[in-house]
Amino acid sequence: FWFSDTDARTNFSLKVEDNITGEDGLCIIVFCVVTIPESVSDPIRTTWFKGDPQNLSVEVSNFKRNIGFPQNEKECSFSLNHLVQGKSDGEYRLKLEWGEGNVYIFPQTVNITVKELTQKPTINVPLLTAGEKAEISCKVPGDCLLPLADIVWTGIRPNNTRLGARGVPGRSEHSSIMTFYPKPEHHNTELTCTVTLQGRIRTESTVILKVRHSPVILNSSRCFVWGDELSCMCVSSGVPSPQISWPVLKDSTKHSSAVSVEENISISNISIPGFSKGFHILGGCFRSTVQKKSNKAHLFMINEVPHL
Repeated sequence: FWFSDTDARTNFSLKVEDNITGEDGLCIIVFCVVTIPESVSDPIRTTWFKGDPQNLSVEVSNFKRNIGFPQNEKECSFSLNHLVQGKSDGEYRLKLEWGEGNVYIFPQTVNITVKELTQKPTINVPLLTAGEKAEISCKVPGDCLLPLADIVWTGIRPNNTRLGARGVPGRSEHSSIMTFYPKPEHHNTELTCTVTLQGRIRTESTVILKVRHSPVILNSSRCFVWGDELSCMCVSSGVPSPQISWPVLKDSTKHSSAVSVEENISISNISIPGFSKGFHILGGCFRSTVQKKSNKAHLFMINEVPHL
């Protein structure tokens, strides 16, 4: 909660949040505004510290926002980077210095508590299509300006990686961006991003990749003739699951068919009675949205039926 308190003796006033919680390895920004009496003139130095005012154990960095304040107000925000549990915790106070040896220390304190790291990296995966260049990013937890972070990818060997950062003053996003060309065998592969903060705190996230790829007819596809009945099976792999069509069925009035789909495998079985020797059959496996440039269907031929 924010509190605002005025010292009746000096007319100094401080507005700041009194309890802040951060996570080990990350950072926090504490926003505050101090009201200065007319008797105090610039330049005024603001210092947040922890410990004895005469023997400061920790002196922290000021943080400035690009916003304007009334003439009698001054920003006194500060940041704590690279938090360490059990070390960064404690009560922090604000000291003002101006003129020749003038000092004022606010009695109010800001209590900082550092807990174990719970945040995880954020992995952003675009739509993946086999053979097309893809960039996957892993964002470091938190929004520190200069995080002490090492980022490692496992599960896929990237073509290259680079670091990226974006944000507004005081807050930013730091990421590792990996570039690779997905293959059909990358479908359902686990990709892990591991972030190590300050060389001692490790956190990771894992995603399962979904790679779109054109359907292919597998070698397990086959046809058999039993007496005068033809039985054929078409097995196709693709993402999304391929649809299977049999052009020959358009001219057949008597036939039976069954289709099953499991993961990215489609299986179509057909039976045609009254089959005559020398007859040929075509089977097709197609997906109408496999290519971005063309929505045309892809048709694949199954080998000529062997004669038994």
